[in-house]
Amino acid sequence: MAGYQGTSTRRSGHEALAAVVEAERREINTVLDGTIVSYDRTTQQATIQPNLKRKFGDKELAAPQLQKIKVVQAKGGGHGVHVDLAPGDPVTIHFRQRSTDTSQTEGGDADGSPGRMNDLSDAVAFPGGGADAQVQSNMPAGGAHFGKTDGKSGLQSRADGSAAIVGGPNGSDKFVVSSAGKIDMKSESGDSLLDIVRAALVLIKDHLNGGAPTDAPSQAAATALIAKIDGMKA
Repeated sequence: MAGYQGTSTRRSGHEALAAVVEAERREINTVLDGTIVSYDRTTQQATIQPNLKRKFGDKELAAPQLQKIKVVQAKGGGHGVHVDLAPGDPVTIHFRQRSTDTSQTEGGDADGSPGRMNDLSDAVAFPGGGADAQVQSNMPAGGAHFGKTDGKSGLQSRADGSAAIVGGPNGSDKFVVSSAGKIDMKSESGDSLLDIVRAALVLIKDHLNGGAPTDAPSQAAATALIAKIDGMKA
């Protein structure tokens, strides 16, 4: 078959036709890994280097950089997520099956008439991809994470229905909302702000002034606030 036999062995019409078909297939662009060269967050277009090299005789040439490529950021229903890409970030490049000269610039349908198909100039890129080693770490099991790729800063939802803002050097929970809607705020050391406020209210409630307890209205107010904290703390 073509690709396994040299030109000296292509003596039949079948092998010659197979070689033509293979050569044509090699010119079809579908999906490629790429690397961000530069990104404009205002236009959300990028210059991208496809991770592809081809040999021509004894020379190996890299694919040309793709200019003004639309980067598809997740959006819909008036909401969206945006990642400001940096040089060196991996992307996955898709080559659309028809010319987008009008559909991308003006909206609407692509032109299905004879013309460009799967062409380099009709590319669109999606953030992510790259080598198998380029993974996000410390991701919540059964949940979702939006933030830094090391998992130590951002917003997380958990499998139990809770959510948290994580941050700081160790990436611990800083603001937590339980599945029941209760909340808590914590420092890098793990101290709870609500625990600290509760302890201060207990001191006020149990304070002795010259051996005499705090007046009854103050005690009642402190007790009511303590109950509210106990009811809201995750």
